[in-house]
Amino acid sequence: MQAEPALTARVPNGPGPGRRLGASQTWRARLEESAALLAPVALIVGLALAGGGYDVTDRHIAGLAVWLVVVALIVLGTASQAALARPFHWAAGLIAGLALLSALSSFWSGSAELSFIEADRVLVYLGFFLAAFLIAQTDQRRQRFAEGLAIAVAIVALLALASRLAPHALDFTDSLGSGPRLRYPLGYWNANGAMFGIGVGLLLWSSRQAVSAALRWLAVAALPALLLALYFTYSRGGLLALVIAAGLTIALSRDRLWLAATLGIGALGALPAVLAVQARRSLADNYFSQGTVDQGAEVLLILVAGIALALLLFAALRWGERRGGQLTGRAVALSRNPTLLRGIAAAIALAGIAVAIAIGGRAWDQFSSSDVQFPSQPEQHFSQLSGAGRHDFYRVALDELGEKPLLGSGAGTYQFAWEQHRSIEQPVHDAHSLYLEAFAELGAVGGILVLALVGVLLGAGYGAWRAATHPQRERYAALFAATVAFAVVAGLDWFWEVAGFGALFFCAAGVLVAARCRQLAPAAGTAGDGDARRFGLAVAGLAVAWVAAIALIGPLLVDREIDASQSAAAEGDFGSAVNHANTARSIEPFAASPYVQLGLLAEAQGDYATARERLTQAIDREDRNWQLYYLRSKVEREAGNPAEARVDLNHARRLNPLAQCLRGKSECG
Repeated sequence: MQAEPALTARVPNGPGPGRRLGASQTWRARLEESAALLAPVALIVGLALAGGGYDVTDRHIAGLAVWLVVVALIVLGTASQAALARPFHWAAGLIAGLALLSALSSFWSGSAELSFIEADRVLVYLGFFLAAFLIAQTDQRRQRFAEGLAIAVAIVALLALASRLAPHALDFTDSLGSGPRLRYPLGYWNANGAMFGIGVGLLLWSSRQAVSAALRWLAVAALPALLLALYFTYSRGGLLALVIAAGLTIALSRDRLWLAATLGIGALGALPAVLAVQARRSLADNYFSQGTVDQGAEVLLILVAGIALALLLFAALRWGERRGGQLTGRAVALSRNPTLLRGIAAAIALAGIAVAIAIGGRAWDQFSSSDVQFPSQPEQHFSQLSGAGRHDFYRVALDELGEKPLLGSGAGTYQFAWEQHRSIEQPVHDAHSLYLEAFAELGAVGGILVLALVGVLLGAGYGAWRAATHPQRERYAALFAATVAFAVVAGLDWFWEVAGFGALFFCAAGVLVAARCRQLAPAAGTAGDGDARRFGLAVAGLAVAWVAAIALIGPLLVDREIDASQSAAAEGDFGSAVNHANTARSIEPFAASPYVQLGLLAEAQGDYATARERLTQAIDREDRNWQLYYLRSKVEREAGNPAEARVDLNHARRLNPLAQCLRGKSECG
């Protein structure tokens, strides 16, 4: 199998134009490497600061920015230098195919608006993937890009930790008293936990393979902070991501002994702070009190001491490695012995099977239980096996697939199936599984498409690792471990939809696909068919960028116009509110939300005939949404039409039979 070629430029010696050209090329290479380092940091940290990128506005702005980067890279000639091979064609084609299928599902969907938003989400991820692929066209840029991913996750974790340990020092919105589980900055504790778990694997790699010695030491210093931030999420998915990402990074590395020792050092550095948190209940439970702030400051000092301890132990580890010796040499040799490694892998597999047999029945009973209460002491959540309602989430997804097995009910419409067929009263918009949600919303075609997409990306990553040599192999081990961890935990939760976390997966996958294509591409300088393919990539990239820009701008403008309409209504300026809502309607006449806003505005002004008409138009566009029937029943009741109001209320009850507010026990929000 062809190994990845070394890409180094010869710099002419001596004075004259050749030397000036060499200096110019060196300067350009350094600029490109710096851009490769900063690009993932800007993307992931920017999305994190915007709340994770779950909301349409933040995600679409990031998507437009990334597609502009893709266009700039194409215009600057990066596409003409790209190594193209089958992994790229399959990956890009499958992502684009998923976006197209999601958009087409609007024709049979219960909501064309939601289906287009899901298609736009995939287009944003396609932009992330293409940008990473185009940037990572040389070995040096792949190195710097991977370092940028590690830095980005570390910064996000430090922001999260600061929101808990020093909420008074920085202006963190709704930090104190927001519950024990760490929500900031991605907006969802499990997304935070999974990202931090994956980040541990990236930092382990950085601690040995970062270009800069300073980055290697900073990676070690960040490990205790990352582990403490993960602890504050109380996320079992985060713990699973940690085990997969760190475990695979260590297992696939030639330096596994030193990486395992570094992980142990990071854990020792975090342990005093974790124990301190458990002894400080106000901080652990995140009460809204001065005591929580004081305890956070105490734990911060303990964490700093733990980081200092970790750095001292790492220095001792490095000294022992440099000193060598017979015992050290024997330990390293054992860590690289294939027979021993296969034995350890077999023992782990057997132990896993034994544990599954021993606790399988009890685990299933807890997982399928309808009790979704969080424990009184949050750290107990790590040892619980409750599915927190996932058993019912998955059941509804499978039932929806059974009703429409080929093409599903339409992208983005799982929430309608949940509200109609759930057995627990819990508001849910997603199936908490990327794969089951794809089967439910897009049928067998969409589900297989998603599985193929993830399989192709993981296959390319494994191929890049296997064909590489040291030190590239170490880098691809960490990136491959990150993608595997994401692929696993995305099957257990909904944070595929958190763009800041999705960016980590698609950027890492883009680098791996670029590396694999470089390994498979013919020798540099081959003309003809390769040039034609690169030209086709440039043309196709510009065309898709144009389509993506149009697709992303529409929902973005609608979202902003409706926000402006709601703000104007809150200030009593109904004329401006109606104008903004009408503008949103003209941008996307197929969307239900502008008609809902117009109906609510008409109701607020006592124009019940117009309110009824607008809500009816919204129902025509989203006929499985119980809330629209409920709103129209209110209008009918206020207009003095009790019979019509009763019909709409009964229809809302059929679409959401467990909603207590539809039984008169509370007001529906």
